[in-house]
Amino acid sequence: MRTSSMSLLLCSALLIVACAGSPAPPPTSTTTPVTTTGTGGSGGGGTGSSVKGPFSSTGGLNTARAVHTATLLPNGKVLVAGGEGNFSQPLASAELYDPSTGMFTSTGSMITARSSHAATLLGNGKVLIVGGFDDIQDEDPPLASAELYDPSTGMFTATGSMITTQSVVSATLLQDGRVFVAGVIDAEIYDPVSGIFAPTSAYVDSYPMAWDTVNLLADGRVLLTGCTEFCNAGATELFDPKSGTFSKAGPMSGWGDANTATRLTDGRILIVGSDENDGMPADAELYDPAAGTFTSIVKALASHEFSTSVRLTDGTVLIVGGQLAGGNGSTASELYLPATSTFASVGGMTTGRHSHTATLMPDGTVLIIGGFSVWPTPTASAEIYDPSCAGCWD
Repeated sequence: MRTSSMSLLLCSALLIVACAGSPAPPPTSTTTPVTTTGTGGSGGGGTGSSVKGPFSSTGGLNTARAVHTATLLPNGKVLVAGGEGNFSQPLASAELYDPSTGMFTSTGSMITARSSHAATLLGNGKVLIVGGFDDIQDEDPPLASAELYDPSTGMFTATGSMITTQSVVSATLLQDGRVFVAGVIDAEIYDPVSGIFAPTSAYVDSYPMAWDTVNLLADGRVLLTGCTEFCNAGATELFDPKSGTFSKAGPMSGWGDANTATRLTDGRILIVGSDENDGMPADAELYDPAAGTFTSIVKALASHEFSTSVRLTDGTVLIVGGQLAGGNGSTASELYLPATSTFASVGGMTTGRHSHTATLMPDGTVLIIGGFSVWPTPTASAEIYDPSCAGCWD
């Protein structure tokens, strides 16, 4: 139902923001804590409760897209770049969302049309766009090229290319300002000062693998989770930027399928995964960097294949959307509550979607953009999740 670009990108992670890399620390602003009511859950998942917190529509995209990137800029606007348009056509266009108006406006186009790429905000305020595909059926080799978006000019310019032509799963900003790029063949480091990619050491496991999630840990290391070439076994590794080497991270509780991974405020990583469109609740587990162990926890309330997740300002984790049987998008949305290690429903999005993005905004709301609502046509719709609107949803 999905092209190979979906498995390579989200293996979400959108999300991303996105299939999701490690989120940046939340803004210092706070929102009203969510309120839980009742008991029980839905869809046969773990115990949960209904949580008040509404979704509302905002201005729509100028171009419908999915498998795109959405990056919060220092000026508070969100850069939306590339992705798949109608008929799975990769897009070069980009647009900006302005939270003050709730509208999207066009900005300069990328040099190369691409989908399933990665986007990373650099310390200098520019956005690194790397990898992806520029053809409809992903039949050609993936792109090794990279480019930079400059918010001050609204233009994209070329920068150095990756050494290896490969599918990029994630690009993660390291604590020293460099960017760690994880591909299915090897990993590379981008230096924004020189504009050059340099190789790291080889992965511990030499067989080809698909990295589903890549997360920056609090101590500066990077956790990679995924599966082997045909996803018949799990794979986890740790990258140490100081030594430039990889090590094993220990076995996951599940068999390696992770759609989203989100760093909690205490440094642990919440992993939510489900690789089947069978409507079954997603498995979930926690990675503890201090102990170096993965531990299964209660299941989520819904299936979340090709979903996105984001940590909110109060420390809870919002998980939205997913792919249903037949390829359409789900409206399923829930919160992970670290205090009780349970999941709680927050009702449904205004539009079902998968392969979308979810971006934490400076005011604590979450901007959810695009994706597939009715497969295979992407949607131009966008919506806002507001956790502070207590009593707005029952």
